Amino acid sequence: MARSKNTTTTSTSLKDGKLLIIVESPNKVKTISNILKTEGYKHASVVASVGHIMELGNGGPAFNSGIYPAEEFKMNLQVSEDKKKVVDNLKAQVKVAERVFLMTDSDREGEVIAWSLVHFCKIPKTKYCRVTTHEITPKAVIKALESPRGLDMNLVNAGLSRMMIDKLIGFGLSPMGKKYVGAKSIGRCQSVGLKMTADRENEIINFVPEKYYNLYLNFEKNSVKFRAKYIGTDKIPMDHFKNKNEVDTVKYMCKKGDFTVSQVIKKEKTENPKPPFCTATYQQEAANKLGLKVKDAMSCAQKLFEGINMNGQHIGLISYMRTDSTELAPEFLPDLKNYIESTYGKGTYNAPRKAKKSEQDQDGHEALRVTDVTITPDKLAQYIANDLLLKVYKLIWQRTVASAMPAAKISETTYIINNKEHMFAMVSNELTYAGYKEVYNYVDTTDEEAPIKETFVEGEKLEKTELEDVLKTTSPKPRYTEAALIKELQKQGIGRPSTYATIVETILSPTRGYSNLEEKHIVPTDRGMQLAAYCDRAFSDIINLNYTKELEKSLDLIATGQLDWLTYMNKFFNDLKTTIGANTEMGITADGTDKVCPNCGAPMIVRRSRFGKLFYGCSKYPKCNGIVNFE
Repeated sequence: MARSKNTTTTSTSLKDGKLLIIVESPNKVKTISNILKTEGYKHASVVASVGHIMELGNGGPAFNSGIYPAEEFKMNLQVSEDKKKVVDNLKAQVKVAERVFLMTDSDREGEVIAWSLVHFCKIPKTKYCRVTTHEITPKAVIKALESPRGLDMNLVNAGLSRMMIDKLIGFGLSPMGKKYVGAKSIGRCQSVGLKMTADRENEIINFVPEKYYNLYLNFEKNSVKFRAKYIGTDKIPMDHFKNKNEVDTVKYMCKKGDFTVSQVIKKEKTENPKPPFCTATYQQEAANKLGLKVKDAMSCAQKLFEGINMNGQHIGLISYMRTDSTELAPEFLPDLKNYIESTYGKGTYNAPRKAKKSEQDQDGHEALRVTDVTITPDKLAQYIANDLLLKVYKLIWQRTVASAMPAAKISETTYIINNKEHMFAMVSNELTYAGYKEVYNYVDTTDEEAPIKETFVEGEKLEKTELEDVLKTTSPKPRYTEAALIKELQKQGIGRPSTYATIVETILSPTRGYSNLEEKHIVPTDRGMQLAAYCDRAFSDIINLNYTKELEKSLDLIATGQLDWLTYMNKFFNDLKTTIGANTEMGITADGTDKVCPNCGAPMIVRRSRFGKLFYGCSKYPKCNGIVNFE
């Protein structure tokens, strides 16, 4: 389908015309309908596709995936069974409409949905146009209707290529995963995410803890207790002691002298606000501050995006929540500036912070923000009964406002305490200018040292001193939380804002049994560890960070017209066939070895005992109990 030419319309003709606006979510229908009614669009109708209307059916030579590589990657696309009535209704409304506006989401998937609506609802080229909006407010919706464009076929081709790639990898690799590990699925992103959790689990299992000692100086002044940490000597800085003899030696040497404040070092520090939320940082913050699972965080954001009734008007409260941008829309900035300076005083507005762009960031999006900064959490409380929704809104509102305020200023005082050549340090931080922290009522997530109320001067001799050594043990990196895994996925360029939640949900899916959530940490099951080990040995050229990252880059290049989708798909498919063929011929087993059960001769798989020990177990367990220990 060729890209349609951009068309323009006047607001007058639109208001008088019989318009059909198609959105994705049924919850948007009421919001946009009320906006259009209020703005004078007398004959406008709003309907929902209820998400995707099509699916990729099975069949054909490419692993029965419904894809035909020899026919320029023709796809067996069809209307989903549960969407046939929806499509029939849309067809009927398309026939009587004068203009059809495809107002699906502004990302790659939204463009594919818009294309599928044109294709399956048989909308004439002269009748439809594509419109997008990042927020559901009267101003934004009307602006979208007055700024129509054609379908962006680069975005569509990127979305369809992603669909094909995911199914080809899934249908090509999953049968072997099921055969050797009993895994229900292997996917380009889900399996990479699972491998990350399995690699972390292996690090924990193989971690050998080491003991070390910290040395502290405890003392008092005016009945107030203080503690300073040993930092070595001028010649030999030291953070900790390797053994008890070392720390005892220093303690003995310090008994011979007095503890005196040798230096008082003062410096001013600044603490900048964080940029506005993108999808990943929102999910992380919602998990860390509100304890929300990724799925629940996105559900709350969706409800806020779709909006609520306020003073007789239905209005969206936040901008579109699937984004990798941290930039605020230019038209939003004047209102933000006015609010900040009227609330916190002149000079309290700064240009909003921005995160450094990564290679995978997509242009054309803006940050996740509130739509109306004057709707404070306190004002919204009377309209929202759901306490959780209000907390999520407050999280987004505070981040939006704080991002455009000055840095906080902190006075840092470091006291160096000497006993001959041995030194101890004590740090005090005092907030001297709140800056953006005003938004948080001076409370933030930083781990700043508490201010020391007492004053110490150089040359001051300390009293009531006592040395205390504390035995500590090194620990491995913790297991991933949902928030931590998303952060790492974002860092590595795995997935996109629209897929982070799905990746995590798949890894934690009870029906797949790859991992469990224990005390908010992702713990791979035996099956998950087995699948990760299998993928690492059998498909390491596909199920790995670099491959997945480069694939995402290629899809982004297709989306911007810099890479021909057909050329890329041909290369991808040929490489995939080579990998699958090689591993099929090798008859590679779950752990990448040729180990067979000594009892029955069946393939053996990697298992883990309840104590964390890995071993080879018969794949026919519990019918066969054959095991072989790791060498």
